Amino acid sequence: MEKSTSLQHYVRGPHRRGEIAKAARTLIVEKGYAALRTRDVAERVGISLSTMHFHVATKSDLVALVAETTMDAFLSLLPPAPSPDMPAQKQLRTEVQAYYDSLLEHGELAACYVQLTQAASDEPRIRPMLEAFEQGWSQRFADILHIGREQGVFRANVSPLPAALVITGALTAFGTRGPGKLEMFWPVFDEIERGLLAIDPKGKDT
Repeated sequence: MEKSTSLQHYVRGPHRRGEIAKAARTLIVEKGYAALRTRDVAERVGISLSTMHFHVATKSDLVALVAETTMDAFLSLLPPAPSPDMPAQKQLRTEVQAYYDSLLEHGELAACYVQLTQAASDEPRIRPMLEAFEQGWSQRFADILHIGREQGVFRANVSPLPAALVITGALTAFGTRGPGKLEMFWPVFDEIERGLLAIDPKGKDT
């Protein structure tokens, strides 16, 4: 029985790694990536440093875990994949709403992501992870824009991927501002959307 008790931290691997990732993300947001220490994470979780190293051997492993779980958390907040069977403009709005809600209700994710992008030069393992995530998110917008172009909702000459990069580039700028500074989020998106529509609000072809 004593041996079983002493191993309880090790047998709960996935759950414990989730706790470690969450604690590390909180510390990154509070103190910045440069100040992240595995000892501080272990203390925040309430485990010994040796137990911490059993689950995450190095700081690089820890940062990779944080990157993976942060992106997974973002993905879990996204709406269903773009579909040609649904109105494209509604899908675009739903996609943007999901990102807005993430900033409003889960601001720590965006704050941590900003820190991770800054850490990518020191942590080459996470650079391809971040690039793949950003490309995948932009592609979702590109798919919606392509669908909308086919539906006649968006301009026939819209180039989906460049337009998607305009959207994500503009909206991710709000990720560094915090939940209390989102008042211009929708006005910015409204301007972008107007430029994409095949017909302007006055009913004229664009």
